Amino acid sequence: MDGSKRDLWTSWIDQTLLADIHDPDRPDPVAFLETVDGELTTTDALDRYRYGKNDGEYLYLIYLADEPIENTRDITPVYVGESRNIGSRIYQHYKKIKAALPINDWEDDGSWGSFSKYDHLAAVRAMADSELYVWILDVDALETCPYGVETYRQELEAKLVGLIYAHPEFRRTLTNREFVPNRIHHEISKVGPNWLTGAGLSTERWDTSVSNSNLPTSSSKPELWTRWLDSHVWPDFDDDSTVDPIPLFETDEDRRVVLTDNGRLKRSVAIDERIRREGQKCVHPEGVTDDGYEGLLYMLYQLTESDQGRRPTIVPRYIGKAEAYGKKLELSSNFEEIAKDRAGTKSFARWGDGDYWHVGELSMALFEDDTRKVAWASELFEQGTHQLTDQTYLWVRAWNQDHHTGPYGYNATLAEVEPQLIGLAHAAFPSKLLNKSDVPDDAPIKQTEFTFETVSQ
Repeated sequence: MDGSKRDLWTSWIDQTLLADIHDPDRPDPVAFLETVDGELTTTDALDRYRYGKNDGEYLYLIYLADEPIENTRDITPVYVGESRNIGSRIYQHYKKIKAALPINDWEDDGSWGSFSKYDHLAAVRAMADSELYVWILDVDALETCPYGVETYRQELEAKLVGLIYAHPEFRRTLTNREFVPNRIHHEISKVGPNWLTGAGLSTERWDTSVSNSNLPTSSSKPELWTRWLDSHVWPDFDDDSTVDPIPLFETDEDRRVVLTDNGRLKRSVAIDERIRREGQKCVHPEGVTDDGYEGLLYMLYQLTESDQGRRPTIVPRYIGKAEAYGKKLELSSNFEEIAKDRAGTKSFARWGDGDYWHVGELSMALFEDDTRKVAWASELFEQGTHQLTDQTYLWVRAWNQDHHTGPYGYNATLAEVEPQLIGLAHAAFPSKLLNKSDVPDDAPIKQTEFTFETVSQ
């Protein structure tokens, strides 16, 4: 796959949004807002555009434009979203933008979300020379995403945000809060509307170059998944210093998970050591390191025999991330124990045994009839027991764009690579993946009613 992320964005916008703008049978460009008798309202053109779009696979883009709109350089993306009921979603955005105006009334209430995406959108509108426009795309009518493979609306949203973020000139006006690094949230929360005028962190950190141009453009998602495992996961199996595969839990010979003194599932010593070692690449006692490590990428998985027989098949069960930066405080609470080398593991890069972290929630599903991880309990454990159906492993990597690439061969932030991998894992193992976010509505995890018989102690 040749070119840069900038090239991908340009090509895709040329073929989609600009094609609609230049099509005389399309209403684009469609203005978002106007002021009538001193009152902010949606335009009549937008109302006609959005009506009836209440049951489909829709992606939408809010953007600024320099007129006349002739090429991609005239488009400044502001927000990317997705919805089945696009008419209602766009109207909700209007109401919340209206409530955020005038932006001069904004005050920091101390929370990370005090300068919300709607405050940000309102500030963009107030400070821009152009008006805001809305473009709606029927994803079912789309053959491929910018990376040349089939897609669905949740995945397409994440991919487009990643491509937009790869343009330093768009990072101030991009108002999405999902799929961008937590460090950006942290900086925005400190300066509020002044983010648009250049306050806060420099946005020049990441380039848009190709990291690996040898990926064939005809690759399917399962093929891309396999290639990414070959380049990033399997080498850890072959490296004696990494001791993979590493079981997530300490178990007896019957795969029954050992319990801690407070009755929670006990992680293995080896995985605790791996999480700490990788985590300490990202943080230190004073905060976050400055050498490019953004946080931890992790994959919960099982192994099955392969038809090829050369090595087992990695079956992904859950893919996630833990970013070192917090959204309000510099150091994420998920990394405090690691940064300060504490013995406690309540949060522990999201794999802690506290009530709101993975191992804690899973323990509560097994022993306390908690529903948050009931799908995990049903899929990973024998009913009514804390015995694993199959040995379950955790792969952990401190993510650094200088050393690692996304599955499409490009540099990718940790916030960007997570949904990309979820999309590929879903394509390769749709019935096994336990992620509920960033998968399509018809994913088995969303369609299956999972149950688990609580363990009697």
